[in-house]
Amino acid sequence: MPDPAESAAVFPPTLRTASLARNPGHPVEIQTRIELVRLAFRQLQGWTWISAIGVLALVFLVQNQAALSPLLTWVGFMALPIGSAWWLSHRFHRRRPEPTANRQWGLLLVIIATLGAAGWGATPWVFPSLIVAGVPRSAHMLLLAGLATASMRMLLPMRKGSVAYIATMMGPVALCYLTRGEAPLLVLTFFVGLFVSHTLWTTQHNHQILSDAIASRFEREELAAELRAENARRETRELDLRDARERAEAASQAKGDFLATISHEIRTPMNGVLGMLRIVRDTELTPAQRDYLKTATDSAEALLMLLNDVLDFSKIENHQLSLDHAAFSAAAAARVVADLHHGRARDKGLQFELRLANDLPVAVLGDAARVRQILINLVGNAIKFTERGRVELKVDCLERSPQRATLQFAVSDTGIGIDSVTLEKLFTPFTQADNSLGRRYGGTGLGLAISRRLTQAMGGSLQVQSVAGQGATFRLILPCQLPEVAPAPPPVEKPPRFVPPKLAGHVLVVEDDAVNQQVIELFLKKLNLSLQFAGDGETAVATATTEAFDLVLMDCHLPGIDGMEATRRIRKILDGRPLKIVALTANVSTNVHEACLASGMNDFLSKPVRFEQLANMLQRNLPAA
Repeated sequence: MPDPAESAAVFPPTLRTASLARNPGHPVEIQTRIELVRLAFRQLQGWTWISAIGVLALVFLVQNQAALSPLLTWVGFMALPIGSAWWLSHRFHRRRPEPTANRQWGLLLVIIATLGAAGWGATPWVFPSLIVAGVPRSAHMLLLAGLATASMRMLLPMRKGSVAYIATMMGPVALCYLTRGEAPLLVLTFFVGLFVSHTLWTTQHNHQILSDAIASRFEREELAAELRAENARRETRELDLRDARERAEAASQAKGDFLATISHEIRTPMNGVLGMLRIVRDTELTPAQRDYLKTATDSAEALLMLLNDVLDFSKIENHQLSLDHAAFSAAAAARVVADLHHGRARDKGLQFELRLANDLPVAVLGDAARVRQILINLVGNAIKFTERGRVELKVDCLERSPQRATLQFAVSDTGIGIDSVTLEKLFTPFTQADNSLGRRYGGTGLGLAISRRLTQAMGGSLQVQSVAGQGATFRLILPCQLPEVAPAPPPVEKPPRFVPPKLAGHVLVVEDDAVNQQVIELFLKKLNLSLQFAGDGETAVATATTEAFDLVLMDCHLPGIDGMEATRRIRKILDGRPLKIVALTANVSTNVHEACLASGMNDFLSKPVRFEQLANMLQRNLPAA
């Protein structure tokens, strides 16, 4: 679309201004002249009829006073322009000439009309009786005035032709009256001059109005064409945008599917790694071997945390993140984070402090797990980037009302700090301060990006204040609602050491991966359970429906039919007979969890399976030995 300034220049607000603003070479002006010529030719046949009737009227007027020879000569002369005009009109409408030839056709029309006007102007010279006072002279003047007026309408599109026609018709008449020198004829000459002047002015004015009206029509058509073209361009852009959006959505879906697949493929071997490390930990080991085992376990846990970060980021990007809304203690959440990091800070020789304000609410409503996740990331980064000094986690209540409270979790350190340039891109996904830090300290740069997205999802803000070489302070500001009835604070006590329960039962393990089979077998035997394996869905259905089992551990991704379809078939065949079926899958998305329960499963465990989680689940579903 042209901009408003161009539109105002091309399409002015008034027709008069538009005509004056156009130059002869303007496309609209050229179209207007072509249309004026066509309009004149559409009326040309009407002019021939009017002229022919006028000739007959004049012949009737002078037939008794004029000689036959001059009368026939004049009639023959008038037949030439009238016949030529008729022929020219017929040829024009039949040939439909190109616009470039319209000028020549218009010129021919003006010449023919001027010849006709010359014939009418010669009438007082050819027929002297028309000058004599009386009825013939009055009738002659009325006839000329009527012909001039009618012809002006036909020649209105041809401005120059109109001027030539009226001048050629009335000029010789006025000259004839002047040469006689009679007073009445002089007065009549004066009135002829007034008539000619008024006719020419009216013709000029009407021609201007007609020209501007035609030009305005073309301008509106041009504007309408531009609007249609712009609408077509916009529709094309909208289609392109729709296609791009669909491609982006398809790419996002493909990314989600890829992450789900890669999550399953990574979590399956991770189950074997962490499971075997857990089994080895309970064997007889030397102190050096226990150090090696701890290093391997920490590395496996770090890899699992990285995988969880990628999955969380994918959920946030696809707007699939769900938050809990339950009462929790901010102080207790901070203590859990502090307990997790005390040992790591001590190993690096750092002083770690937890400071809780006295006015903290007993409980707030929110997602405790996500709050802990953010704090774990912030405290973990503070310890990672601090070589000496201290790390502090401080929890304050900034504002409080009967219904709401605004909490601030501040994590401060005396580490390497962050320069102003890095601060601008600090929360960008997959970004760290610089490549050298990435090599020195490790990490993917996802932690802070996920923490900010989680904070925003909970309605809070994550702020940072830092100077290079002088440490950093991250502040998690979180507005929370207060529960109507504050729960009693949980007793502070050290969690008891986990003791594996002794259970009884026969378990069917549906698992196609040999390493995972070995890990689960060792776990179940430690719990005093007997087990049997099925390597695919079809075998699982046949075994579970023909043999007696107390519980089925069902992997979701299996050769042939998957675990959910196998569960549906088992439920259909058993027809109401009780059998506990627990999902065991590396896919941890909410959709898969819901789909497993909808298919008829009783519980859900995600890989990698921790021994404590497996034992607690089995304790809920199996009797003790």
